[in-house]
Amino acid sequence: MRGLVPVFTLIVLLCGAICANGQQNEMWRARSEALTDDLLRDAAQLSAARRAVILGRLGQGWWNEDQTRARKWFQNAIELVEQVPNREPSTERRERITAARKFLKLVAPLDQKLMSPLIKILISGPLTTDGERSETAEWLMNSATDLVAVDPNGANELASLALRVGPPNDIATFLVAMRGKDEQRADAMFSHALSLAKQQSFPVQLLNSLNYAAFPVQRNFARNAPVPSDNLRTELLQYEINFLNAYPIDDDNRGSICSCVSGFIAPMLSEFDRLLPTDAVVVRQAIDKCQPLIPADQPHTSEDFLKAAADAKNDRVRTSNEFRAAYAAYGAKDYDLAIKILDGMGKEQREFLGGGAWESFRWDWAAQGAIDYYERGRLADMNVILNTVPANLQPFAKIAFLERLPEPKGDADPAPIIQILNEALIGLRRSNPADLDKNNWYITVLRTTVRYQPTEAAGVWKAAISLLNNTKDRKTLEMAEFSQRIAEPLLAMDEVVVKDNIAAITLVEARANLRLVLLQATLKQMHSSQG
Repeated sequence: MRGLVPVFTLIVLLCGAICANGQQNEMWRARSEALTDDLLRDAAQLSAARRAVILGRLGQGWWNEDQTRARKWFQNAIELVEQVPNREPSTERRERITAARKFLKLVAPLDQKLMSPLIKILISGPLTTDGERSETAEWLMNSATDLVAVDPNGANELASLALRVGPPNDIATFLVAMRGKDEQRADAMFSHALSLAKQQSFPVQLLNSLNYAAFPVQRNFARNAPVPSDNLRTELLQYEINFLNAYPIDDDNRGSICSCVSGFIAPMLSEFDRLLPTDAVVVRQAIDKCQPLIPADQPHTSEDFLKAAADAKNDRVRTSNEFRAAYAAYGAKDYDLAIKILDGMGKEQREFLGGGAWESFRWDWAAQGAIDYYERGRLADMNVILNTVPANLQPFAKIAFLERLPEPKGDADPAPIIQILNEALIGLRRSNPADLDKNNWYITVLRTTVRYQPTEAAGVWKAAISLLNNTKDRKTLEMAEFSQRIAEPLLAMDEVVVKDNIAAITLVEARANLRLVLLQATLKQMHSSQG
């Protein structure tokens, strides 16, 4: 009888765990259904094209849980973008085509049967400009890349279509993905793309992308990526030499040709020497003619650049070398020197760097330096580097620091972090960037606030929504998509507070986009609670 007691206890514990999991699953399902209902109401208030995108993303979110339901939303979305009104205005047509492009990319890896009507929409209408052809080709190629993992043959066909429509900006990502899946198909597509390049008069875009695919390590594109055979690489390099011979450098074309030489030909000099040693002299001659447009390929220290700045004869060269000195110091993790050089720049020098560039580097480098000091336990130096940032930039430096913090150790004292968080929130309330920028900072600091000051989280969230509603840049806000990172703190907050504030967003598309991010995270929680 005694032996039955532990068994009975174990059964009770297991039943309790199963019941708890069941309750959690029902809670997350209820939240997911409520968000879905809200999203459908939002979608009904949008134009047909924008409604299609929302329905497509809704189906994408539910795909792993209920494919029948998701497919129905997909079908509804396709019907919306297939509808072409009489005398369709160009703006509405562009909105419809953009919706079809987005929808194709998300549906391609999920349901290949739904791709055909979307592809038909994209290629059946007039593509009147090079920009339209390139954009459509780019979306087709991106969709093909997403499709590689589940349907290599279909991905190959879609990539071929992209090349026929107009050269996409990036074929390298597709080729690297395909080579990892099917080497023969990757070789065939590489050869096909190169043959198309040979038919164009000035195929710079395609050559550059093929160069990335052929030499991913040398171009810092992908480490340990599979590469084509030396025969294919040689064929590409030989055509690049033919390209240089066809366009001898002169005063009229120096800018455009030297841009090609510095961009994707000069970095491959060692490969020209290895694979085409006799013809490599053509590359060397081109490099010589492009000097000094091509910087010397040798390392420089901050001291080197500071000396060059001191010797400079004009302000522009001096400013450029001072910034390069600061950047070199930053790269060497000498944050104090990097910031000292930045702070030493005058008003005109700061303006020369471009609108807001000096300010961005100033708070960004301070934040990274503070992280370095924090990880080494130098808390006093951490506070100094943050507190010596100009007052109008301090809240941004501190929020960036908080966002980059590693996961806290169990015995770590939270007091220094809480102090920085409180100072950041006070500074952010007083700051006056554009409403949309300030909204982004509030959203960024929300995660840290939930972790360290949860009682302040509702106020931070409310302030973010208020700024969102006040922004005058409605066009940008319509196109904005929220980061997935925002879902984590929102799920940890009071559900009613989160829901009420989202409902208060006045721009329907922004409200729907935020709900979509939250729905994806909620569905993920629902799925994990099933186990």
